[in-house]
Amino acid sequence: MKSPRLRMLGFVAGLSVYLVDGEKVRNQLDIDFTCGGNEAVYPNYVPKGEIWIDNVLRPLDATATLLHEIVERNLMVNKGWSYERAHDAASAREKPFRRELARDRPAKIDLARAEKVLLTKAPPAERKVVHREYPKVRAVGKRRKESRRDARLRRQLAHYLKGKPYAPT
Repeated sequence: MKSPRLRMLGFVAGLSVYLVDGEKVRNQLDIDFTCGGNEAVYPNYVPKGEIWIDNVLRPLDATATLLHEIVERNLMVNKGWSYERAHDAASAREKPFRRELARDRPAKIDLARAEKVLLTKAPPAERKVVHREYPKVRAVGKRRKESRRDARLRRQLAHYLKGKPYAPT
């Protein structure tokens, strides 16, 4: 099979960046290939040290995907992160970059801009949201009295275990 690489775009952070025929990749190598890829996610066909970008992407999407793929690859290869964790972190890094690109749209795939963002310190991770199966509902009526009583009993027990007399507040 002929390589799906169409042309080399250049280097970013020491990695070779190639524009590839995404349709050919999907039809002959992997149906799950979308937008781009790297050696950590697709080790069977993306050579080490390469980032692949699908040729159907517009410059804004290709530039944002480039940043995403490099961040994802680095976290998986250098830090041993799972794909899911690295993908989520890369998506979080990509999101503000896409907003910036939308304000000042690139005319072509902008490797320098992606590298500049890559070399800046990542913003602090957002607080992780814990999703409950059911929302926490405030107790009312009889349940509220019971929950207050339970809380009072817990405080009394804590004081007892510490050897201090309980004094209600």
